[in-house]
Amino acid sequence: MRKRIHFILLMAVMAMGPALVSCQSDDTDMDDIIALYQMEPVAVELDFSQLTEAPDVPVTDENDSAYNDYVENSPWNKVINIAFDGGNATVTGSVPGVAIQRNGAHLTIMNMSGPVKFVISGKTDNGSLKFYGDKRFQVLLNGAEITNPNGAAINNQGGKTFYVVLADGTVNRLQDGENYTMVDEEDQKAALFSEGQIVFSGHGELSVIAVGRGGIRSDDYIRIRPGVRIYVNSSALDGLRANDGIIVDGGVVNIVTTGVGAKGVRSGGEMKVNGGRLIAVNDGDPRVETDENDTTSCAGLYCDTLLTINAGILKFKATGDGGKGLNAKHNVIFTGGSFQAVATGTRKNKKPKGVKIDGNFAISGGYFYAYSRRSDPLEVNGTLSVAQGYKTYDQLPKVVIIQY
Repeated sequence: MRKRIHFILLMAVMAMGPALVSCQSDDTDMDDIIALYQMEPVAVELDFSQLTEAPDVPVTDENDSAYNDYVENSPWNKVINIAFDGGNATVTGSVPGVAIQRNGAHLTIMNMSGPVKFVISGKTDNGSLKFYGDKRFQVLLNGAEITNPNGAAINNQGGKTFYVVLADGTVNRLQDGENYTMVDEEDQKAALFSEGQIVFSGHGELSVIAVGRGGIRSDDYIRIRPGVRIYVNSSALDGLRANDGIIVDGGVVNIVTTGVGAKGVRSGGEMKVNGGRLIAVNDGDPRVETDENDTTSCAGLYCDTLLTINAGILKFKATGDGGKGLNAKHNVIFTGGSFQAVATGTRKNKKPKGVKIDGNFAISGGYFYAYSRRSDPLEVNGTLSVAQGYKTYDQLPKVVIIQY
């Protein structure tokens, strides 16, 4: 109702024009009303600053479903060191059941030996790591810079847990190439790709630059633990994507995507945020399918199923035509944390929205902010449930703010 009143008042101002504005006897502050329609959004920008986080305590109960997500729960007495140096790679260490083929700085690794730690260091502008095997393994990035001009920098074709550990204090970088050389019946959908789940941990930094396909992608799920610092810049496809879900327990993740129809973060399964800071800025326009008269909008965050936010700092911005800060295809449950979604794009092919939820939206804690310059800031096609106890609940023409 409040939104409708503001709309009617604005229409009245526009219709009556200067005559109303010049009426000295009218004590209504029309400037305040007009200001509602000229409101600028909060700034959503990448933030690389340190984040104070609670200690990350590994799960120790073997019956817990998350037990195998903790690298600390596996023995790592089998170690192989790989040091890149330009067009070559030096391999140190030998483990029975592990075979490594080298083609310059391109290494293909078959691991049939159970938990093996691969310590990766050095720099190459024409190299890659490709893993096969049905055993979980760890890649410890220890100051590694890998660019593959013809595909993924790291490609895991195994279906078991792939632990990516960022060595404390190190800076690491992965980059793909514009044109991928494909292998029949094999996927490589990102600069860092895995058929199995990816679990990030450690207290180092990782930059992923994607120019050919996505930044980081798993055909299973992705888990991000406290302490990690990840930056993804993708000019092609999605920045961070997992088919079976994403769990953010902590860490600092900054994502920029500019590709047509791309998403900063895309979760095909349930996504849960328990802490950390996740920021995605999307500058792409929609992909228009002319034959089917259909369009696919960009989004800072796109979630196919349930999205649960319990804690953490989340910020999403879409600046392209019809872009969404958050596009949720199912239900959203928000119990705590700080959430900001901003859409500033045009509406030529699609309507830009701060938050679009096809299912239900239930909020009971935290801070929620949604803004759209040219369309609805918040669209909920199911039921909107706002628990009692909030301090602020403002539904303005361009912005919705709910704070507990």
